[in-house]
Amino acid sequence: MMLRDLSEPIPDRPMPAGLEVRPVEAADHRRIWDADVEAFLDHWARAEPTEADFQRWFALPELDTGLWQVSWDGDEVAGCVMPFIYPDENERFGLTRGWLEHISVRRPWRRRGLASALIVRAMRTLRDRGLTEAALGVDAENLTGALRIYEALGFRRARTGVSYRKPLVVD
Repeated sequence: MMLRDLSEPIPDRPMPAGLEVRPVEAADHRRIWDADVEAFLDHWARAEPTEADFQRWFALPELDTGLWQVSWDGDEVAGCVMPFIYPDENERFGLTRGWLEHISVRRPWRRRGLASALIVRAMRTLRDRGLTEAALGVDAENLTGALRIYEALGFRRARTGVSYRKPLVVD
């Protein structure tokens, strides 16, 4: 888990040439979902999402797609950051925190600064909503270098966990 104080200066990270961020419309939910699923195909803990997962995701009470930062290259989703605010959690722990969820960039658009540009936009959006802290979870061994990107944007490790995998043998 990584945290970042939103009162600290947020750096400028321009959107890569040819890409734009547009407001999320309900008609785009499936394309955004599918792009995010594709971006995480090589993640070690990936599970095959179902139609029920899609329906459940877009029915979440905390869902506010007005917070989302979705980058488009024409009609294709290049990447996204899906911030969430959990009011119950903030109240219970006395926080004003927003979470950066599903930070994803599809392979053709990687290594161009898109993730950084979207994260910066997401942090500013959370700050504009009155939040003082941004949080995210990261696989420290992520092959895309996510940890390095988050640290460069001012996130610091707050908690570390260890996950083990063991193959399931069925007789």
